Amino acid sequence: MFTEWEPNRIWYIDKPYRKFGLTHIQRMVIIKLDNDELMLISPIELTTQCQLALSKLGAVKYVVSSTPSYHQHLSDWWLAYSKAYFFATHSLIEKRTDLNFDGVLSKQTPPQWQGQLFQTAIGNDDTPNKMLFCDPVSRTLFISDNLVAIQPHLPIGQKLASLIQGGKHQLRLPYQERRKFKNKAMLRVSIQEVMTWPFDRLVTSNGLMIEKEAKEAFYQAFWWAFQ
Repeated sequence: MFTEWEPNRIWYIDKPYRKFGLTHIQRMVIIKLDNDELMLISPIELTTQCQLALSKLGAVKYVVSSTPSYHQHLSDWWLAYSKAYFFATHSLIEKRTDLNFDGVLSKQTPPQWQGQLFQTAIGNDDTPNKMLFCDPVSRTLFISDNLVAIQPHLPIGQKLASLIQGGKHQLRLPYQERRKFKNKAMLRVSIQEVMTWPFDRLVTSNGLMIEKEAKEAFYQAFWWAFQ
């Protein structure tokens, strides 16, 4: 059911959904941390098949909503995994007042996975809405849905939406997202921090992936901030 990205460490699963009449991909990433504890990023629809597959990998310890875009299935996860810790961005916590979250995601890595993963956000405030993680073991950067690109495995609808937002075959930050960054100096600091991380592969919550030279591709998505 899950695609293995790094042996006994990283898995992912893609789930199609409709947005504005077009089919897109939401990707859930599964990271096995110490003691076989599983961290799930951007949880998809919870099914019995999904639960059984997860139980074979380890114990679900952390459910992380790294972007406010994907929260439709959180209630089912919250009910099914009451002993897990739920983390979300500040804006999503404000939106989903029906759920009790255990922590808010920020540019500071929480102690629960400190020393195992790197964490930050590309932004210019203290309450970021979209988070980035890096796993040094698999040398993979995990991004939420910040960037767009046209890649062969994506649905036609998502390719069209990416093209409209300025994306082609290289990673790009959509035009409307660029305008939100008023403080380019702070943005550059964020990019430079990520560039120090140990990664050469990249996976995103909106279905993108790069299997080599991902650091250069990531930088090219933000080259305009250094002009």
